[in-house]
Amino acid sequence: MFTLPDRFPRAGMRWLAAAAALAALTGCASNQGLYQWGGYDAALYSSYKNPETVTELQTTLEQHIASMNASQQKVAPGLYAELGSLYLQQGRQDEAIEQYRKERELWPESRTLMDALITTLENRARNKGGDRPEATEEAV
Repeated sequence: MFTLPDRFPRAGMRWLAAAAALAALTGCASNQGLYQWGGYDAALYSSYKNPETVTELQTTLEQHIASMNASQQKVAPGLYAELGSLYLQQGRQDEAIEQYRKERELWPESRTLMDALITTLENRARNKGGDRPEATEEAV
């Protein structure tokens, strides 16, 4: 069994333990997260529950990305891609490709997926009106 030496009174050890616990709790309380999401999670959930609110999700993303760029902070992973997908659903293909490119540049680990989406959309635009059938939404 462990016993304390006489030079460490029990009251002093209690204060030391309390200070260590307080320091640990303070460190946990200041953890704000790695990225700022700007209400994205709540807006996404709302748009899933009520698809009519998808424009609110788009507005939330556009405003959050603009504020992050204005303050020269890094946009959280996936937000450019999500905004691009919202543009694509509206038929705004060029703007979708632009957002996918931004996602690819900012987050290199998304390169394979973003390249596939960009290539599919560019091929779709090139073949539109031609004799080949247009790519389906499932390809995206």
